Amino acid sequence: MLGKFVDWLTRVVAWSRRNQVHHPRGAMVKLNLGSGLSVAPGWINLDGSLSALVASLPAPLIKLVYRLTSLKVSYRETEYVEILARHKFIFHNLAYGIPFPDDSIDFIYSAHLLEHLTRADARQLTRAMWRVLKPGGCVRITVPDLARAFELYQHGKTEQALGFFFLDAASDLGRHQYMYDFESLAALLTNAGFRAIERRAFQSGDTPDLVLLDNRPEQTLYVEARK
Repeated sequence: MLGKFVDWLTRVVAWSRRNQVHHPRGAMVKLNLGSGLSVAPGWINLDGSLSALVASLPAPLIKLVYRLTSLKVSYRETEYVEILARHKFIFHNLAYGIPFPDDSIDFIYSAHLLEHLTRADARQLTRAMWRVLKPGGCVRITVPDLARAFELYQHGKTEQALGFFFLDAASDLGRHQYMYDFESLAALLTNAGFRAIERRAFQSGDTPDLVLLDNRPEQTLYVEARK
């Protein structure tokens, strides 16, 4: 019941803020799309979660949110409050695009986000990524690797393979909508206008702070591209 209320609340607030535009400051602007709580210093974290919505609230209210949700399974209360206090979060539903001007971002990082979007929404989002990146800017996208899932299945590891496709997600945002291998993800990026599309290794590439940002190497496809 609480999960459905949170979904409703975040959707309503996101709709009310759908036309927001932010003008970033600084010589280098780094944007973490659909960040959740996987963050690094100096990045702008754009997310449609309850955590991003309450990030600017006083600590006592953040603690109340923590106690009412399932966040305690993954984070200690002090850790949760500290993450929200020390990092910049912007609450935004990416269904409404990326709320930044053209040619304003140097780096975009997107981890395990695209698989939660329909194919049409993924096309729309990657075009928005291209729009907001500065010329020569870099995007890094990570998704579950479809080729790895089939490899596991072929070796009799059926449960592990199915885990790439089916999740016990309490929220609509947690469900997988589409899956990618390198070729299909590269095609998506090419159609959005990107060039120099390369497969990367875990914590390796041109994007800063990968030691803090990259995760789940056993199941993840890592790809970088340039505008």
